[in-house]
Amino acid sequence: MAFGQSIETPATSYDAVIVGSGLGGATMALRLATAGRRVLVVERGDWYRSKPGTDENDYLYDVLGPADDISYVGGRTKFYGAALYRNRESDFRDVQFETGVSPAWPFGYDELEPYYAEAEKLYRVHGSPAGDPSEPRRAAPYPYPPLPHDPAVVKVIAKLEAKGIPAAPIPRGLDQGPGGACVMCAACDVHVCRRDAKMDAETAALRPALATGLVDLMTLTECERVLLTPDGTRAEGVLLTRTGQQHRVLAETVIVAAGTPHTAALLRRSRTDQHREGIGNNSGQLGKRVGAHSTGTIFPMISLARLGARHTKTFGLNLWYDGATDWPHPLGVAQIAGQVPLWRMTGKLKQPIVKEIAEHSLTVIHMTEALPDEGTGWAFDGDRIGAFTPPRHQAKTYAKMRDLTAKAFEKAGYPVIRAPRPVAFWHETGSAVMGVDAKASVVDPQGAVYGVAGLYVADASVLPSAGALNTGLTIIAVAMRTGDAILGKLGQRQAQAAQAGA
Repeated sequence: MAFGQSIETPATSYDAVIVGSGLGGATMALRLATAGRRVLVVERGDWYRSKPGTDENDYLYDVLGPADDISYVGGRTKFYGAALYRNRESDFRDVQFETGVSPAWPFGYDELEPYYAEAEKLYRVHGSPAGDPSEPRRAAPYPYPPLPHDPAVVKVIAKLEAKGIPAAPIPRGLDQGPGGACVMCAACDVHVCRRDAKMDAETAALRPALATGLVDLMTLTECERVLLTPDGTRAEGVLLTRTGQQHRVLAETVIVAAGTPHTAALLRRSRTDQHREGIGNNSGQLGKRVGAHSTGTIFPMISLARLGARHTKTFGLNLWYDGATDWPHPLGVAQIAGQVPLWRMTGKLKQPIVKEIAEHSLTVIHMTEALPDEGTGWAFDGDRIGAFTPPRHQAKTYAKMRDLTAKAFEKAGYPVIRAPRPVAFWHETGSAVMGVDAKASVVDPQGAVYGVAGLYVADASVLPSAGALNTGLTIIAVAMRTGDAILGKLGQRQAQAAQAGA
């Protein structure tokens, strides 16, 4: 199946049906197809097609507007910045914050390390541990070298490091280097790449999956519900709707990877007499335990002249991930964002001011962890998603991280404008969390829904916490691990890892 193509009518049965084509779904499709499984991928959106009449990459908010949901083949990654970090070792343990505890995962970093390595190869991650004291243990180097810095960025890094502030390369999934499609343009972050040089879910995983000939893709298709056997103990397929036509598709395995909060909503509306509150919700955890990142923005003014179009998203400050000498709790990271026309998202009176600032500055995003607990997440209004209780914002930690980030650039000689905007929650996790206790989670440590055989979740919904780093690579690695569990290979991988560590 070629780019832009999909089927209108599915076969009556497959080895597996995957609902969603984002990082989890696309990676899972490739995992299963590579093992010879016949797979149907269901996507409620369509292929993204760039606007005609221009050679520029499309900007997210020109396409959708800030309130709209992203629904395309490849999901939200069509517009992501391709920052693909590993969680730090501490992110898998209980960690005390100012107002609560970030929960432990049901397995540790070492369990996920080989999957991180495999994910970095598949998504062509460029990086280096240099300048990052929080970088976790690696069995092998990054598969690709760090991205080159723009000359203006090189000067900033030199001034920071002269003041004892190390700059760490942002690990990025780009087809960059000899023979690669990436030209390091300015319109990368929050834009769709016309060159297919950004390793989003569609480009890196779904296209190779389709190329196996074992994967069918249905676009513009809604999964109405997961179908269970009459006794409610096993998944047997899905009920789909496309252009008003319903299709009942049977499958030995069903993987829900629709993203937050759509995965939780699908499991809710799939309820049966045996699962009256939704599949996986007999203990009331569906939609709950949602975490995220508390994010803010500052603007170091680095040039009197306008910077012009540059690729700036190449370094971050990671030295305070686990705290600072005068702060007992983990803080987070600061990352240089790409050049984004932020002024288009402000009122008309503010636009000239914001544009003037942005054209002389770097845009720096700082992130701290917003904690999940039993009260955070979505309620249900019948079978629809209802009210949202946000993750627990760590206000003092956020303020400390913001202050440290601004002072670092000021110490290097750059005046800083601190954007007066409310905290924003990014990179949501949870709502179908994994855990060893069925009373406190929706899926087990392998991603299997408690109480229903053959049903799995493979997206950000299963992550017990968000840490303080972009969650994309962790979603990919966890999906790979769940794929191995479906294929019966997980025990074999664990035994090999134990033997290697002996």
